[in-house]
Amino acid sequence: MDHKAFIFDIKRNSSEDGPGIRTTVFFKGCPLSCSWCQNPEGISPGPSLSFRAELCRPDQCERPCLKACRLKALTLQDQQLRLDRERCDQCGRCAAVCSQHALERVGQWLSVDELFYRVAIDKPFFDATGGGVTASGGECTTQMNFLHHFFKKLKAAGIHTAIETNGMFNFGRFTRLLLPWLDLVYFDLKLIDEATSIRHTGHSNRPILDNLLRLTECAEIPVKVRIPLIPNITATDENLRGIARFLREHRIEQVSALPYNPLWLDKLQRFGIDTDYRYAAFMSDAEIERCVDSLQAC
Repeated sequence: MDHKAFIFDIKRNSSEDGPGIRTTVFFKGCPLSCSWCQNPEGISPGPSLSFRAELCRPDQCERPCLKACRLKALTLQDQQLRLDRERCDQCGRCAAVCSQHALERVGQWLSVDELFYRVAIDKPFFDATGGGVTASGGECTTQMNFLHHFFKKLKAAGIHTAIETNGMFNFGRFTRLLLPWLDLVYFDLKLIDEATSIRHTGHSNRPILDNLLRLTECAEIPVKVRIPLIPNITATDENLRGIARFLREHRIEQVSALPYNPLWLDKLQRFGIDTDYRYAAFMSDAEIERCVDSLQAC
């Protein structure tokens, strides 16, 4: 069977997603809907349409996108191109004829062999630095069958494997299909209070906490907990102290904090995403130090 996955980005020469130089593959689809999602184009399991209005010059082209759009989601108003996302079905016909690259269809189907070929090009860098391939997202475990065959092929080639997960997965399938082929798991833990988790991610955190405990008990590979520091949401003293108590109670020691990065905000307009959370500043050293103190206080 020709297994395929829907991928929205492949990032080379990464030094933040595991040991050594890595190639990180971003899979589409995520069960959570975090209001601060750094990769909002990865939430939808299907294709997304990026529209960068600053690149669009309707007066400098023959506007083939208007003819290509069968649903009339694109219109010209006051010499500016307008995109009605409620009409748009993400078919990408407009992007295919856009010479200015203002319209771009995000996401592509790749087979195991196609994706392996693209990442294995970097194997000399992996071998020289102790690096490898990291699966990210979105939530990469939503495409678990594909990952099973992809990781098996990477391991057969002697390539280190890692995943970044939000922990919202079927534990039985994870341990059967993925765990035997993994060298490292980065497990994001965002919120300790269930009601707060539902409010900010759209889901209870109970399955996530249960999966973390079960995984740290059975895994023979490193399971490293990462706590994203999101101002006014996860980076509160109450949340961080609660997480610290939970981790200490269960003797989970491999923990790190990820300071907030506001550079994702430019994606909101590009992908037509509506969210109330728009914190636009990097965290100061003092804010990060306060968060670390809260994690170490319990």
